[in-house]
Order: sequence, then C-alpha cells, then structure tokens
Amino acid sequence: MKLSTEDSRTAVAAVERAYRDTRSADRNWLAPLQEQALAAFARGGFPTPRHEDWKYTNLARLARSGGELLGRAPAPADAERIAALLARLPRRPGDCTLVFANGKFEPGMSELPAADAGIRIATLTGAGDEDRARFTDWFDASARGDNQGFEALNAAFLIDGVILDIEAEAQLANPIHVVFATDGQAAGSQPRLRINAATGSSARVLEHHVSSGPGWTNAVTDVRCARAARLTYVKLQDEDHTADHVASQTVELGADSHFRAAHVDLGARLARNDLRVRMTGPGGHAELFGLFLVDGQRHVDNHTRTDHLAGNTVSEEHYRGIMNDRGRGVFNGKIIVHEGADGTDAQLSNRNLLLAKTAEIDTKPELEIYTDDVKCGHGATTGQLDEQALFYLRARGVPRQVARHMLVLAFAREIFDQFDPAAAELNAYIDATLERRLPE
Repeated sequence: MKLSTEDSRTAVAAVERAYRDTRSADRNWLAPLQEQALAAFARGGFPTPRHEDWKYTNLARLARSGGELLGRAPAPADAERIAALLARLPRRPGDCTLVFANGKFEPGMSELPAADAGIRIATLTGAGDEDRARFTDWFDASARGDNQGFEALNAAFLIDGVILDIEAEAQLANPIHVVFATDGQAAGSQPRLRINAATGSSARVLEHHVSSGPGWTNAVTDVRCARAARLTYVKLQDEDHTADHVASQTVELGADSHFRAAHVDLGARLARNDLRVRMTGPGGHAELFGLFLVDGQRHVDNHTRTDHLAGNTVSEEHYRGIMNDRGRGVFNGKIIVHEGADGTDAQLSNRNLLLAKTAEIDTKPELEIYTDDVKCGHGATTGQLDEQALFYLRARGVPRQVARHMLVLAFAREIFDQFDPAAAELNAYIDATLERRLPE
C-alpha cells in the first residue's frame, strides 16, 4: 500500500509525540533549534509517491514505524557487538577512526589523530562555547527547513554529531574513518557529519554505516571544500538487511577545488541517498562514483544533483547498479548548468545489470543547460550478462555459476578501478561482500 497524504499526517503526529517523550533537558542550548527543526519536518511530513522525487520509493512501512523507532532512545551500546562490527571494516592500524555507537561518540573505541596531524575534531556532546556556536550555525538551515525534511528530522532528534576541520595546506597521508554503528536495537539513529577542507588541504574520509539488526538510520553529511582543497570521500552503507537507511549529503566546492566521491550501498532493506553538489567557484572539479547492490526484496534509491554555478567547472558522474531476485533499484541523476557557467564540462552515466527477470531498475538521467559554450552529455543503459562472454568462459572450462560471478565482479570492479585502484582494503571489502551475496 502506497503512503497517502493522510497516512503521512498520522505518521508526523506520531513523530511529534516521540519528540515530546524523548526530549532531553541536558542540552538546553540546542533545544530552540530542535523545536524549529521538528516544526520544519512537520510542515512537509513523510514524502508520498505524489512527490516527483519519491515517485518510485514508497515510505509507507517506514512512516508507520517511524514514531515508534524515534520514541525509543537507544540504550548504551553492547561493546562486544560493536567490536564485531568494527572488526569487519576496511581499515589499517594507525588510521584515524572515530566511532559513534548507537548515536554517541565513543572515545574508547576510537583512534584519535595526533595533536599536530592537521585535523581538528569537535563533537556535539563535547562542544564548548565556541563549538556550540558553530554547531548552531550548522543546524540553522535544517531548522528552517531550507533543504529536504529528513535533514530537519535529523536535527530535531540528534544526540551527537561531529565536525572535522582539515587545516589549511594540511596533507593527510592516512584516511579518516568515521564509523556509525548500531548494535541491533530497534531504534532511530541520527548520524551527523560535517567536513571542512580548508584552502590547499588534502584528505581522505570514509563514512561507514554498519548495524547488526533492525532500526532506522537518518544520516546527514555536509562537505565544504575551500579554494584548491582536495578531498576524497567514500560513503559505505552496509547495514543489516532488516534496517532502513535514509541519507543526504550536501557538498559545496570553492574555486579550483577537487572533490572525488564514491557512494556504495551494500546493505539495508530500504536505502535512499540524496547527494547535492554545488560548484560555486571557477575551476572546481567533482568526480562522483556509485555502486549499489539490490537483491532479495531490497530497494535502493539514489538521487544526485550537480549545480554548475561558476564557469570552467567539471563534473563526471558514473553510477552502476546490480539488481537480482525481486530487488528494485532507482537512479535519478540531474545536472544543471546555470546561466553564466560558461566552459562547463559535465558528463553523467548510469549502467545497470539485471541478474533476474523479477528484478527492476528505474533510471532517469537529466540535463538542464541555461548558458552557451558548454560540453555536456548524459546516458543510461540496462542489460543482462553478456552471453558471448559467458560462452567464452564456459568454453574454457569455467562452470556457469563461477563465470557469472566473474562477470558481475568485473562489472562492479570497473567502478573502483576508476575511483581508486590503490584502495586495497576497501576494494577487498566490496569484493568479499559481493561474493557472499551473489547467488550460488
């Protein structure tokens, strides 16, 4: 049953009751903004399929359970379960790792950088007066409801969050892992991350979401790249198959900055990602890669939007989907070249692989151009495994199922060969997950 407007209103009322029941009195400085944020969410509510951007994603089940999940304040995390989740992560000893367990920052589970490493970390629960002002400014747009409603919901129910400041000219050799882990409690989680890459800095950040049971993650990430900053960012979602995941990322690129991102969805029964990139300075460059696996009855919906607001900017977008069983994938990629953004070079590609007749993909690449002197293109393809390639492998003694696995993995690996072939731990993690999930 599709979510109706009346159902959305009922779900919003349940969310408002949950807020009143769980509101904490120990952070009064944030309470006014959280109340504004709740009101902003209530004005729009849970989007129904009548909303064009949610046409293929039905939130009826999530809306029915949302109030109940948000009304359960997560209990302290089970250390053994969280440790088991962390043991799976693609990281190396010595890497900076920030762990949020059941919504709260856990210093004892984290590996913090040295004081002179070129990075400053501020968490919401540990914020002093100066950082409280910064968090307040950050939340203000969500509280006003300037962006989509789930960002406002995140601000309303937020427990903890983190701001990463990468100092000017800092060249960070080791990646920063920000892990949001839940131990299987059926509750709502509101991860919030901000990355400020200062002028001339260079860094790699991996945002990883893992869980061991049901729950609802509603994640918000903001990225700001100053002049000539270089940031490589990976969002890896590998939550339990009984969990739901909604996420938004907002990226703003200054002059001559370079943002290289990969979005990987391997888990959750319902996952929705909204990525918005604003190229506000001339010479900015954005490379966006995506890979999503949809099997069983899972549903993954990726919406991207890139706004070219300045001249001589470049964006390249490559997303691939693998659909099996009764899974459904959705991809909507939009590029907008605004008036005055002359010299823009924008390319978008979505390729999809259907492994079963019952699997489904809805893809919609879009391109809007409001200026001259640009080079732009977009396209999408959907198909099955190449029978000639299968025949070639089988003729050389490779069993049919092994041959199918080889071709699917090659389809997925091509994305990461383009993104970062040197990221051995990450590539091995994705390979192992795909191997495990592909049919025998």
